[in-house]
Amino acid sequence: MNDSPSSTGLVRAHASGPVRDAVTGLCAELERGSAGRAVTALLYFASSAYDPEVLAPAVAARFPDAVVIGCSTAGEFTDLHNGTGGISAVALPADVITHAAAVLGDLGEDAGRGTASALRTLEALTHAQLRHLDPARHVGFVLIDGVRGAEEQVNDMLGNAAPLLNFVGGSAGDDFALESTWVAVGADVSYEGVALMVCRSAVPFEIVKTCSFTPAGTLLRVTLADPEARLVHEFDGRPAAEAYADAVGVPLASLDVDTFMARPLGLMIDGHPWIRTPQGVAPGGALRFWAQILPGMEVEVMRPGALLPDTHAVLRRARLGLGGAAGAVLFNCGFRRLEMDARNLSPAFPAALDGIRTAGFHTYGESWLGHVNQTLTGVVFGTADR
Repeated sequence: MNDSPSSTGLVRAHASGPVRDAVTGLCAELERGSAGRAVTALLYFASSAYDPEVLAPAVAARFPDAVVIGCSTAGEFTDLHNGTGGISAVALPADVITHAAAVLGDLGEDAGRGTASALRTLEALTHAQLRHLDPARHVGFVLIDGVRGAEEQVNDMLGNAAPLLNFVGGSAGDDFALESTWVAVGADVSYEGVALMVCRSAVPFEIVKTCSFTPAGTLLRVTLADPEARLVHEFDGRPAAEAYADAVGVPLASLDVDTFMARPLGLMIDGHPWIRTPQGVAPGGALRFWAQILPGMEVEVMRPGALLPDTHAVLRRARLGLGGAAGAVLFNCGFRRLEMDARNLSPAFPAALDGIRTAGFHTYGESWLGHVNQTLTGVVFGTADR
């Protein structure tokens, strides 16, 4: 990275190689870019090839005065690098974030109980109920186990505890093995957990979201579903897989991952789609999704747009609206990464970030006001106090 000692704002870094060498290089870059400024919070995102039991304590030890959270990924990126097998990180200095608190919640035995306990601890650390925090001055980050399927419950509970506070983040990955992911707070690691962080910002910020899909003009109504299992049994009274295949113009027997990624479904809210991507055909003609769809919902068949230009436009709009950007923390769906890989667009992804200093990871689902698929979410921090 090329952060100079006189630079302001967020500091991002990327490293690869053996875990101890990667941590040494990553932390050295972050320390050099911070140029003596105190780091209040640090987020890092690492390939599942790294042992978190080594990685998490090593990163936390290098920044003992910072609140540190991290997770495993399906790929990592900055505004200068996009790839797999490495670590990306962003340091949030005191001139951007004045205070931070984080907690590691356990989703293993009872996701609801574990999330509730984590929220109580987070409120104790922040010395306030989350619902009473000023949403113009505070922002939350959430990193969730990516294979348990607890994202909806966690996000619902965040919304209930802090209805006006933005929590943005993503589901941890394991490089598409779909076996085990991890999240960490400080030196502590969980393989079935959630990391929650709340930050008080010294600068204005904006939440961003883009999915690069538009409605194709075909509406499907959910008439029978099992939301907890992320199953839709019927659309418009017909077997869900059959109705979906007809809607996208593909024979039922030909439904595959490529079709699902190209033609997901969108819940339209205020003219914007919130994407639910099919995962596969289940017994009895049901469709399994990567995110919940509720009975009675009306969802639109989507058609793809221009991923990189749409991403650039959203970040450009945020930067201009803020009057400049100190940096961004972004969460990009792993399916978007696969699309970019297939179309040879991955090398150009960093340029789509509009020159904003950025660190993020490719996820197993994105969080903001709920759990969605094939979306980029994140927060862009401005450069001046309100």
